[in-house]
Amino acid sequence: MGNQQEKNQDMGLCLFDRFSFFSSKIQKATTSSSWDALFPDGDLSNVFLEKHKGRSEPNQPTWWIDIRDATEEDVHTVSQALSIHPLTAEDIAIREPREKVDVFKNYYLISFQTLVSHFPGQEERQSIPASAVLYILVFQYGVVTFSPSESRHMNRVRDRIQRMHDPSILTSDWVCYAMIDDIIDSFEPFARAAERESEAIEDQVFTIRIDDAKTLIPQVDVLRKRIAHITRCLNGNNDVLSGYVKRCQAPDKYPVFPDGELLLYLGDVQDHIITNLSTLGHIDEIIGRSQANYLAQISATNIRFSLTISSGLSKITLLATVFVPCHLVTGLFGMNVSVPGEAVPGEAVPGEHYRDLSWFLGIVGCFAAFIVVSISMAVKYRLL
Repeated sequence: MGNQQEKNQDMGLCLFDRFSFFSSKIQKATTSSSWDALFPDGDLSNVFLEKHKGRSEPNQPTWWIDIRDATEEDVHTVSQALSIHPLTAEDIAIREPREKVDVFKNYYLISFQTLVSHFPGQEERQSIPASAVLYILVFQYGVVTFSPSESRHMNRVRDRIQRMHDPSILTSDWVCYAMIDDIIDSFEPFARAAERESEAIEDQVFTIRIDDAKTLIPQVDVLRKRIAHITRCLNGNNDVLSGYVKRCQAPDKYPVFPDGELLLYLGDVQDHIITNLSTLGHIDEIIGRSQANYLAQISATNIRFSLTISSGLSKITLLATVFVPCHLVTGLFGMNVSVPGEAVPGEAVPGEHYRDLSWFLGIVGCFAAFIVVSISMAVKYRLL
């Protein structure tokens, strides 16, 4: 039974539709488990292959190919079919994490960091979202994306395309903008969740018990790591988007990049990034202040405990000061030598004759000498 279930799971993985093709002609996505099944006999009649990237002409159909969790073999096959540069194929195959904008003769490449999911087995509030790189290759009349399987950007962008009121504005550059916009918008729920959690932590700082420090401090640590991770991803995306916009603003120098109204859309995306970064910075400041206040509260509590312990030790020291002399006296008069007040055995009247007290006086003298020497050494070495 277990072997049959494993076999079924393996068959499910093999039949997973990792390749998809979308065309503005039919407004529908075709999926398959391999490149050959997506384009039988190598028929790329629906894909317009251009030798040089230029600005799209109006009323031309736009195609979009997406490959999820591409293997090296997948990347090699697609590169051969669409004339993708070897440097681009290498970056995609090794999952190059650095965000970038590269320009080639027949397309330009943009890579972005996206948040795909939480780590398995962890709750949303207690986990750091995983990130992955999404690659976008923009041709003159089409787009090729290499995406992680956990992302849902492709489905949302396709739905957005189908809801467009003016299909004539649909170009490969517009699809690239829509992907970038959806990637940046996907950071907003994580920022809002972090903001709600930071407010909850701020409310708990002055009411939580000292015994609950084991739960609050790790929660603050995980939240700050999550904020730092999201901020790092957004900063990289912001740098890439800024470079992309600069190239779009120089059409004479970079004719392959879009211009005109699309710059307004890209400016709106930049505003979203700045808003998210500002929100995350504010949240980090709140968490830092709450953490400092909580640590100060713990420090004040520890000082209060220390004063309580010091007060108790002072009382114990006072009691010791009272009882130690009693032990000294009893110890002196309990030695196995003649001591004052001890009568000679056989005498009729006790107290008339006493034994020799030389041993007693010698021991007391040694005690006194030892005490004097010890105190002198302590004073010399500043121990008292």
